[in-house]
Amino acid sequence: HFPWVSFVAKPLYESLTKEGLLHWTWTKEMEKAFRELKEALVQPPALALPDPRRPFTLYVHERGGVAAGVLCQRSGPTWRPIGYCSKVLDPVAKGWPACLRAVAATALLVQEAEKLTLGGD
Repeated sequence: HFPWVSFVAKPLYESLTKEGLLHWTWTKEMEKAFRELKEALVQPPALALPDPRRPFTLYVHERGGVAAGVLCQRSGPTWRPIGYCSKVLDPVAKGWPACLRAVAATALLVQEAEKLTLGGD
């Protein structure tokens, strides 16, 4: 998994809409997205195991309606990534101003990070 998967795969996701399936054409954007995803999948992740006794920090970024985040824990003087997450914002949140999209992105990724920090589903 890598942090920008939703952003990179966006052209592929958009082609899966009802309208996109009716007029489906493989584009250069889709080819680029496919190649980037394929390359990312063969790169080994460098993730640390979570330690539930220590605090976590979630770094969140929103761009183009996509929330991306890195869940980290301090390991000595450095921060180690525990997990990466990315989600596409819902259509309503995508239409909000940037400051509110950032809040929506944070809320969405906090829910995802709970799966690693609390062992939830």
